[in-house]
Amino acid sequence: MSEWMVTASSAVVLDESILQLWLLGHNVDQATILRMPAIQPPVPSRVLKSYITSQYRTYEMMHHYLHHPRHFAGQFMFPLSHSAKQHLIERYYSFDESVIREILGKKLNSRTRKDLDEVHEKTGVKLTSCRRQFDNLKRVMKRVEDAEGRTLIQDIEHQFLLPHHLASQYAHILFIADNKFDTFRKRLSCYQFSDFEYCSAILMQYFTAPTTDTLPEFDPQLAQDLRDLKSLLLNDRAVLDEFRNRVSNALASESSHPPVLERIQSNFKIILRNMLSIGGLINQQKEVRNIFGEIAEKIVDAFIQVGWSVLDMECFFDCMIAELQNLTTLASRYRKRYGASWIQLVMGIKLCSIRLYRQPSPQSILTRSFTR
Repeated sequence: MSEWMVTASSAVVLDESILQLWLLGHNVDQATILRMPAIQPPVPSRVLKSYITSQYRTYEMMHHYLHHPRHFAGQFMFPLSHSAKQHLIERYYSFDESVIREILGKKLNSRTRKDLDEVHEKTGVKLTSCRRQFDNLKRVMKRVEDAEGRTLIQDIEHQFLLPHHLASQYAHILFIADNKFDTFRKRLSCYQFSDFEYCSAILMQYFTAPTTDTLPEFDPQLAQDLRDLKSLLLNDRAVLDEFRNRVSNALASESSHPPVLERIQSNFKIILRNMLSIGGLINQQKEVRNIFGEIAEKIVDAFIQVGWSVLDMECFFDCMIAELQNLTTLASRYRKRYGASWIQLVMGIKLCSIRLYRQPSPQSILTRSFTR
């Protein structure tokens, strides 16, 4: 009648096409209408409806078990192969990026769940499917928040039997949720789920501290190092001038774009200060919530304002990493002490900035200040 996903026994037959419609939140009547044109040779609608009803009944029976993937994988009520169980778990915990984009940064609580009507209206995804995706997020968060001994991704893989790529996505979503990152300010409206998920992965890699807790936290020592470094680099005119000149000279040998060199002198201090300010706020709970907006407004828009390309930005950041260690006006003990923290900061800012490089309207750029 349609493509078979797997036949595990005479009692359990799972149809991938019907599973997809169930996950999307379509009821039996809607699913019947949607599937009818694809059935060859044609069959009466009542026959197809009966078949879909049987499929839906099977999925509804599995519903509770899928809330507990490890239990589902070990049960024998549904005689399915190991690969079929794994596939069902992965499909059940899959999500629509448009739905998660609307949930990102919000508390995973009953109030947000009540507001899923708005998510349904904005995305066109069925309310039933929106609720499944929200409940899955909340379930994963609750299960991993008190665990220890594994990384967040490892624990999600272990607890929910998800493939690495999907467990990684959940981990990055939960990192955003746990830190209550703002993803809704006006400047961030042009970004998709994949942009925030990527930047979350970068922040986890470069800005968090090693821990035995599952949920990673921003590294307070890194934040303190960057506040110290901000004072050392910006408050000593000789250090700042040498750093600016070294980066300018390095760019001169790397770049064939004169505008980069023409504008570096007047913008160097602003960008350097903004970078270090962002690094210094990562252990300030209220301030770090705005980190995506800070990177977009204080770093990305500063480059856009002076007409720099992504390639120019990349060259600039690479020179910033390399030239700190060459500063003769900065004591060697400081270069050695803060060198690793500097690399962490610049790499994190660089990768996030390149990902978020997207030009807003010219009017919004002209009216924005970068001297904060």
